[in-house]
Amino acid sequence: MDDDESQPAERAPLLREELLHVENNPKRTPLPFGQLSIPLFLRFCESASWSSIFPFINNLLLSLTGGDETKVAYYASIMDVSGNTLALLAGMWWGRISDYVGRKPVILLGTAAMVISLLLVGVSKTFWILVLSNAGIIKSAIGEMADDTNRADAFALLHVPWAIGTPLIGGSLANPHTRFPDLFSGKLWQDFPYLLPCATVAFASSLGFLILLICFRETLPRNTTLEPTSNPPPAVRTLLTRRVLLSASSYVLISFSHGAYLAIQPLFLAMPIPIGGLSLQPTQIGYILGFYGFYNSLVQTFLPGRLVRQFGLRTVLGATIFVFIPIFLLFPLMNVYAKDWYFYQHRDGHTYSRFIMHALLAIQLCLLSIGEMGYGCTYMYINSSAPSRRSLGSVNGLAQAAGSIARLVGPGLANAVLGLSIERGWMGGYAVYFLLCLLTVGSVGLVGLLPRGVWEAENN
Repeated sequence: MDDDESQPAERAPLLREELLHVENNPKRTPLPFGQLSIPLFLRFCESASWSSIFPFINNLLLSLTGGDETKVAYYASIMDVSGNTLALLAGMWWGRISDYVGRKPVILLGTAAMVISLLLVGVSKTFWILVLSNAGIIKSAIGEMADDTNRADAFALLHVPWAIGTPLIGGSLANPHTRFPDLFSGKLWQDFPYLLPCATVAFASSLGFLILLICFRETLPRNTTLEPTSNPPPAVRTLLTRRVLLSASSYVLISFSHGAYLAIQPLFLAMPIPIGGLSLQPTQIGYILGFYGFYNSLVQTFLPGRLVRQFGLRTVLGATIFVFIPIFLLFPLMNVYAKDWYFYQHRDGHTYSRFIMHALLAIQLCLLSIGEMGYGCTYMYINSSAPSRRSLGSVNGLAQAAGSIARLVGPGLANAVLGLSIERGWMGGYAVYFLLCLLTVGSVGLVGLLPRGVWEAENN
């Protein structure tokens, strides 16, 4: 057993205080990009499996509701609740299992399940098949590859493949029998118009499975995976310390606001203007989100690490949560200008309200890229709160389960209230956005309970 494993310091948090000023930082260790690129590619596949359906999810749900536009938000709410309920039930135990058998086997199993889930979405003909298909170990592996001097950059990179997300795939490859009739004219593509984008992402995920199987080196120390009974991970109840709970809470805060936004966004972009949306087509949505993904990947690559070192972890996290207030307020403002163009200006050939609508959408997406920096901040808090290397998977699993609760409540609440707002005309159909703003204000206040930087080592 290594000396590190036998010392009491193993029970101390893995990270040290992130220094606030660049001139005081030690020389940063280069990141192991060869090994790091493998979980990052799988993170990309995970993101693509989720965001590629954004451009066509409204149309898919509309076809399953018999064309009833008022029911789409309710159906989307059921999808979000079902998927995050499964994540809540499984997340903690996946992390726990990875502390025993290693990170690699659990990531392999999760990738295989993702491929099956994608194919189920592609062949969905009834709503309940779609629900069944909506079924944190990568963060643990990355936490073990990095050290104190480069962890801000490593966790910033973790969000880059998620930021890319490839919604362009869904927008470009949906309905191939009408877009590419020479290549996809068969009955299969007519019966399952969303199979091609889902199968494309499933193929990329299968490729990631093979690369992980062949090339990825296990990050959990070998002696801990070979002798799980001699040095078992600490019991779950011992992990429920103040620092772990506060760190998991930070993940809950960002997951709630971001999850609520992502639940509403694809519906808002596609909904007809008269009932509160922008009436965009799947191809348009795919291009918009694809461009945003490219822009966001650059932001997540170059900014978060620098901002954390300059201003401190807590300040950056608080700012990333705060920006969701204007993000939510921009939804009704965009629709107001869209309605002005739809009902009045386009008849006279005027387009300035439509231009303002698109400008506001661009501003919203720029603010969203700032909000998404919060994930890297929460990953640093979570990993620094772990009592030991052996508990890193369990702590990440605990945080993932807590985040699943937020993603269970946030999107479910957002879509349900959106449906009620439209159906009953609450605040002109905009009640959901003002409710989310109020909840976000409370989240910003809770950030003050976190330390200014990552958790300091405990003296044992």
